[in-house]
Amino acid sequence: MQHQIASIAVSAVRRQWNMQGHAVDEVKEDYGEDLLVQTCLDGRVDASRIWVQVKGTDKFGKNPKASLPKIRVKAAQILRWSRSADLVVVALWDVAHDRGWYVLPQGFFNPVELWSSKDRQVTLTFSPDYTFDRQAVEELAWAARIEHANRGLQYARHNMNESKEIDSRADLEFHKGVWWTLLFDFAAIVGICRPSDGRIEESFALLVMEMTWQHSVPDLLETTRRAMFMAIVEVIERRCAGNAAPLALVKDLAEVFHSRLFTDELLEVLKTNHHRTPGGCGSQGKGELGP
Repeated sequence: MQHQIASIAVSAVRRQWNMQGHAVDEVKEDYGEDLLVQTCLDGRVDASRIWVQVKGTDKFGKNPKASLPKIRVKAAQILRWSRSADLVVVALWDVAHDRGWYVLPQGFFNPVELWSSKDRQVTLTFSPDYTFDRQAVEELAWAARIEHANRGLQYARHNMNESKEIDSRADLEFHKGVWWTLLFDFAAIVGICRPSDGRIEESFALLVMEMTWQHSVPDLLETTRRAMFMAIVEVIERRCAGNAAPLALVKDLAEVFHSRLFTDELLEVLKTNHHRTPGGCGSQGKGELGP
């Protein structure tokens, strides 16, 4: 009976991913995960992956309002998930009422404590607020894309700095290429730039300009940098199913696209317009708003 419940639960969770257009493989060997999800966007396979462990239950019976069951997992398993570069999801599926919930085990436990007692059992608790449905699938897929882009960018940047220290031009150029392509690929899927040539999307440029006028400070460069940063945060949250981007990722995007949008010519125009705006403030030095 338990084997049947497990099979039904795995099939149901897999269906949720498949219905959103993601590629899913069942893991045949029992290493702690049941599904490997290759996320897809607009028909194209992403580089990011998600591992899913599925737990089935029929303990609700005829009472769908019963408390959610808790599950026990070995500390060694949680430790392995916490070290993974891929997102790990544990899904609980109620086979009696065809519904589910999920929890993300990464980041909620102390790795040192897990390492110190690898054989002990750790309790995973599910919240009724985190239902595993269509919206959850979209949020998790975007969370995986964001995490993959951020990890790749920071790893490439680290290698760029290391290549400079050892004066290896070939390695520097290679890792710089990895950094740039990762950055522009992510910027394209969230709507900051065009995927064909990397040029800034008009809608994003208009959003940045709108924020430039709304949140001006005496220093023009600071105003435009803040506007770029805020616009990136907003467009990522809007495009990525409510997910927030890591600070390092936003900083990388802001650094590159600020210089591409705010050329010297545009900054001079903005400075002149601010200078003529009634009620403007600040000194007339370079990069500052005029009164």
